[in-house]
Amino acid sequence: MQNVANDEFQVCEVGYEKCQPTKPFEYASIDYWVLHYCTDGEGYFSTSDSPKYHITQGDLFLIPANCHNKYYPSKTKPWSYRWVGFSGINASKYLKSLGFNSKNCVLQSSVDEKLNTLFELIYLGVKEKNDFSTLRYSYTLFEYLAQKVSKHNVQSTPERLFKEIILYIDEKYMYDLSVNEIAQYYEIDRTYIYRLFRRYKRTTPSKYIQELRLKKACSLLKKSSLTITEISYSTGFSSPSYFSKFFVSKMKMTPLSYRRSFLESADGLRL
Repeated sequence: MQNVANDEFQVCEVGYEKCQPTKPFEYASIDYWVLHYCTDGEGYFSTSDSPKYHITQGDLFLIPANCHNKYYPSKTKPWSYRWVGFSGINASKYLKSLGFNSKNCVLQSSVDEKLNTLFELIYLGVKEKNDFSTLRYSYTLFEYLAQKVSKHNVQSTPERLFKEIILYIDEKYMYDLSVNEIAQYYEIDRTYIYRLFRRYKRTTPSKYIQELRLKKACSLLKKSSLTITEISYSTGFSSPSYFSKFFVSKMKMTPLSYRRSFLESADGLRL
């Protein structure tokens, strides 16, 4: 489906495809830019200037103008994607301002319903031959991508991102916190979070969260008069029984025994 707005900014084509597993296919270069959004499944993408990327649900990839490229679906989890083709001086300028070029043409992210909706609205604008709607949502898409890229760049240093995640966990450990929730909040793939924890803590996110809860629980057992049940819930454990079982497995004594041993040791010091 094609549409033309003006020489400075054009929406050349739009579409959606649910792919079947196929062999890799070399695509000839075209004279405009085509932005893809992976809505489901997985696939692979590369250009003559970039490595092969593993694209998963939520990722964006751009075929630059006049650039040889190759992209194809995973054989086990073939992808579905939406796409919009842009041309014109301003289209090139906007995409380059977002950091896209022949060597950097993938923005890895998590599933984003707003992004999916914007691609769909551009598609509908072209289908209905409504140039105003097409341009409106195209510019909204660029604005939204600028916000995502800005946030992504702030997090570009792995160590800095990891420190932010640790702070986030420290604020949320008492709730039903999951790796998926962290991934969605920071708009990154959950596997990347696992890599960060292996690199900086030599553990998994789940184990780190449980150890943090245990540390907080020990502090409360020593310094507060809260009951075992109150402590279990206030530190994020799903139930008092699970808290006690986990505590014994790590501390080799019950929470109550731990509290008593601390109190006895404190009394001995006072004497």
